[in-house]
Amino acid sequence: MSTIQAIAFRRNQLRRVRETFPEIERPGVYILIGSDENHQDRQLAYIGESEGVGARLSYHNSNESGRDAKGFWTDTVVLISKDENLTKSHARYVESSLIRNIGGSIRWSMPNSKRPSDDAGKLPLQDRVDMDEFVDQTKTLVGALGWDLFREMKGRPPEIPGQTANVSEPATDRPAMFTFIGEGYAAKMMVGSSGEFVVTEGSKARARTTRTVPRGTLALRETLLERGVLRRDGDFLVFTSSYSFSSPSSAASAVIGASANGRILWKLPDGHTYSEWEAGQEGPQQTAT
Repeated sequence: MSTIQAIAFRRNQLRRVRETFPEIERPGVYILIGSDENHQDRQLAYIGESEGVGARLSYHNSNESGRDAKGFWTDTVVLISKDENLTKSHARYVESSLIRNIGGSIRWSMPNSKRPSDDAGKLPLQDRVDMDEFVDQTKTLVGALGWDLFREMKGRPPEIPGQTANVSEPATDRPAMFTFIGEGYAAKMMVGSSGEFVVTEGSKARARTTRTVPRGTLALRETLLERGVLRRDGDFLVFTSSYSFSSPSSAASAVIGASANGRILWKLPDGHTYSEWEAGQEGPQQTAT
């Protein structure tokens, strides 16, 4: 029997999490969560496993444009055993079980390109019993963190003390400010203390959209116009107030009216991209619950 440990954090906190929680380098299962830019009312969840979860997440984080890129990814849940008795086969069994459990949720989609086979992570009977309990604990913990991606999770259950951990952003006097400027748009974005991506008041978005604009982005822009967050001003849509987005890409897409990789398009005054800035962050600070 294993005691599960869940570590939840924003994508841009990965480096500090690896420094603060060395146990993340052990075998385990991870869930990458983000918004579906084509469906405003739907979220994405990618479930994976690895013999070294921290290193695997770093690979995903650095793979900006490859075949297996995870551009949607904003939030992370890592699931490992406190007892250090989880093997590769155990992790594959848990991964397979979780993927099958998410299949019936209409609010969630899975970008996993492959579905597990029926014998994925085949285990002896007693190990299966233990891992089924691990799976049940995982569903409860993920629900407690606010994500109802598993079918039986109808809302947000009470928080379970001692089972989850978060890493806070380091305090800074002046938050990093990024710009995204081009023909028909000029916007500024800062990264908030909780990892949110805030396009600031006065930023200008392009009024026209491309034919390939994600449906979710189009619907969001229309909603922001209806609510008065965006206001038409000639060839621009002006942000009348600051607005928080779930990822740098969703912020960039809303500004340009097209599909956009915000991780490389938002830039600091010195020309460094958001992705480069994120990779250079230092100094872990920890808050555990």
